[in-house]
Amino acid sequence: MSSPPTATCLHATRDYSSCNGIDTLDTPPTYTEFLEKYLEPNLPVLIGPTLTSKWRARQQWVRSDTGKPDFDRLREQLCTESVQVPVADCQCKDFTDQKRSTMDLKEFLDEWETHSRTNSPSRTYLKDFHFVKTFPAYGAYETPDIFCDDWMNEFWTRRSDMDDDYRFVYCGGDGTFTPFHADVYRSYSWSANICGLKKWTLFPPNQEHLFQDQLHNTVYDIENVDPILFPNFHKAKRFTIFQQPGHTLFVPSGWWHQVHNIGDTISINHNWCNGSNLDLLLDSMTSDLKEVEREIDHLKEMMDSHEWIETCQKLLLLNSGWDWSTLWNMCIIVRDRVKKQLSGEDVSKAKTSVGTFVQDGVEHIVIGLKE
Repeated sequence: MSSPPTATCLHATRDYSSCNGIDTLDTPPTYTEFLEKYLEPNLPVLIGPTLTSKWRARQQWVRSDTGKPDFDRLREQLCTESVQVPVADCQCKDFTDQKRSTMDLKEFLDEWETHSRTNSPSRTYLKDFHFVKTFPAYGAYETPDIFCDDWMNEFWTRRSDMDDDYRFVYCGGDGTFTPFHADVYRSYSWSANICGLKKWTLFPPNQEHLFQDQLHNTVYDIENVDPILFPNFHKAKRFTIFQQPGHTLFVPSGWWHQVHNIGDTISINHNWCNGSNLDLLLDSMTSDLKEVEREIDHLKEMMDSHEWIETCQKLLLLNSGWDWSTLWNMCIIVRDRVKKQLSGEDVSKAKTSVGTFVQDGVEHIVIGLKE
């Protein structure tokens, strides 16, 4: 599959210069309001607890007397069988991330509760836990209406060739944190705080040159920045907010951020995308592809055009997690679903069939909905 037409520069059509803060809404907006004020202009917003007040997670995962996690109930409801969960060591850097491993969920809860009882800082952070995939019948929450136009999770959860999604639960004690980053594929994300307090520091797009050193390495921890390696980082525009229990933060596409947990925290997070940020995903992937092409440019003369394209796409998939086929097929699934809905068909239980064929030495993916 060849590259698409050259896209405009990432975020070039959006103006962040007039953004002087992050809106806070006590009442959830209508979808039209959310679309016009936040999705399309790609601006963050913090929404009050009414949005999540009926969630089972908010009602059963937190002790009403202390506001802390109900460890006994969590173990009772979630640890009837051994469940392996992904964890990060917040005191051990691993390239641009933290050292990752897996841990038994009950063991994690036991360790976390020990730190909680003594009010001591934690270093183990349960992150990127595919909760819905692990407990499909549990019903911890319902995706708010304003976030339901979610092409990313629609595509991944419909696929029959893999079992994956971008719906996560995060659990961590005081002092745990997520390093400085922009979300995967430059997707949107929403994060609902179940308990605890989160400190978010967000940076509007178009400042990436201030985050990098001469070797294009990016700042890891904004609270410990080497002024010699990153002499211009202090110039970057940023906003800091404290997310209370029950509140939900919408993080727009391409906004770099770092998150610190204050006290024991549980949050629910989705990465997602739709037509409003499709151009930003496209620009991000275009940029990643150009980087791949630069890295292996010395091999180009050794390949014909099909081999060059396929090699770059395979490396793009390995490096970024997506390639043009993935993005294109996601759009096909959404298109087919909309067409079926307009014709009155029920697609709620449809799955995605995936197949391949080879033409002119190039493997092509065939994808579509099946009942």
